[in-house]
Amino acid sequence: MRKPILILAALLLSLPAHAQDGADRTLPDGARIRPDDSQKLAQFDSFYGAALRTAFATGQAADIATLTGALTGPPMPPAAAMEALKGDWKCRMMKAGDMTALVIYDNFDCSFDGARFSKETGSQQTVGTIHTDGDRLIYLGTGYVQGSEVPAYADLPEDPLNAPGMGQNWADIAVVEVVSDRRARLIFPDPALESQLNVLYLTR
Repeated sequence: MRKPILILAALLLSLPAHAQDGADRTLPDGARIRPDDSQKLAQFDSFYGAALRTAFATGQAADIATLTGALTGPPMPPAAAMEALKGDWKCRMMKAGDMTALVIYDNFDCSFDGARFSKETGSQQTVGTIHTDGDRLIYLGTGYVQGSEVPAYADLPEDPLNAPGMGQNWADIAVVEVVSDRRARLIFPDPALESQLNVLYLTR
């Protein structure tokens, strides 16, 4: 068990520090982050660490190895990362913590068109935009169950999952880390459904 613990420590130490107060925020490009999502970013390290601790403690060895591989590699600077993201990707969802220790799904289809990102297959999908936040990229999107109407992130009500007439929609926020033009990941702290941390791992 010593090796996973050392890997966890290294991953936590590699996280960039971003002090946020959890209040409503507006990014330099004018995009507004919802207050609850701003709070998730403020507590990103806590969600990340707790979910990985659960995953490494009780997950299957093969799944732990897959998750560790997805999380390794330093992210590129935002400008270079945006250029590297363009085009179509295979994307694999990994859910850790909360209702389950660690679940790894098969590949889905994802794509980037400019700043627009979409996960286009699977029962749970998402669409939104990538934004620069200091020295990192973040994703603001709408998660939805396949077949639902999909409002823009900015148009979501305060509690979309329980809002009347909304169908199955929720707000998605993620830190976007691009390792190369072949590898990237979206890390969702405290997602709306099922887990404490989601990692959407992109390869091509």
